[in-house]
Amino acid sequence: MGNFFLSKKQNVSELSTFYSFLIGFVIALMIGTIILIIQEKNPLETFSLMFRLSLGSVNSFTSSLNKAVPLILAGLGISIINSVKFWNIGAEGQIFFGAIAVNYIYINTQVTNSTMLIFVLLISGFVGGAICILIPAITKVFFGVNEIITTLLTNYIAIGITIYLINGPWKDPGSLNFPAAEYIGEEVYLPTIFGKLSFGFIVCITFTVIAFYLKNKSIFGYELRIAGGSELTAIYAGINAKQKAFIAMLIGGGFAGLAGGIELLGQTHRLSTGISQGFGYTAIIVAAITGMRPIGIFLVGCLFGALSIGGSVIQTVGVSTYIADIIQASTLMGALISQFFFNYEIKRKENA
Repeated sequence: MGNFFLSKKQNVSELSTFYSFLIGFVIALMIGTIILIIQEKNPLETFSLMFRLSLGSVNSFTSSLNKAVPLILAGLGISIINSVKFWNIGAEGQIFFGAIAVNYIYINTQVTNSTMLIFVLLISGFVGGAICILIPAITKVFFGVNEIITTLLTNYIAIGITIYLINGPWKDPGSLNFPAAEYIGEEVYLPTIFGKLSFGFIVCITFTVIAFYLKNKSIFGYELRIAGGSELTAIYAGINAKQKAFIAMLIGGGFAGLAGGIELLGQTHRLSTGISQGFGYTAIIVAAITGMRPIGIFLVGCLFGALSIGGSVIQTVGVSTYIADIIQASTLMGALISQFFFNYEIKRKENA
């Protein structure tokens, strides 16, 4: 083996990420099949059931799209932050903080126009997510503190604040001692488009387009890539790398916070610990699988939304809901391994 070494390929197909995802998904299905066989379940019947229950009707299909919204928005936020080569592990907390901000503004705002109030609440969700990542952004950009650790720790802080609020000052007195805030009024529910599809999905499409333009077409996105590539190059180009990185982190946190706001206004209609079902962590998988590409995040997010719906209902036939989680994690593992072989090749050392 001493005569061989790994070499990074000079030309990598633009479709390599897509191929990697397909390979990873096939590997995940194989692993899921093995687990189902061990559980003495019919894999074909189980996967067919998951498909029917997540995509087989208008209601199930639109429910899957609703479930995809927080995955996509949080994934887009992670992608934007990754433009400067930073990692955001705190999307989960930012989702909670976005929902907290929405609930706070709803309680303390006297706006009578429901359309205007919904608009204000969605903005407050974005701002809430940005506030949640503010301290990690400051400590990373100005003091060099590892953002992986600080963003991860903010998850616990945000969830802890949520638990305090729904058990204390915001607790619904009519909840039969269940820890949750009071329901918001129907006047601020996000309208449905068709089936069960929430208007939040339209917001999600809009922000996908914004993220794509921001990352790939705008001057700001170009400056982010320069800032993330080399600080010296950024200085030579007259780009304030720290400023761009700071703004990118706030925008990324805002995307995740908006996801929390949409969940509150469109799905749960009250603040509780169930406002996020691990969306922020799953969004990391979605973003990583797609190579941080906004369009890919949108498509894979929709697939994972369907997996989540399908996985949650197959328990009715005695199959563990964790099969969907196993498929998601296995897809990431297979895709990352495949991507490695797309990017690198084994070469033989030439004899001197």
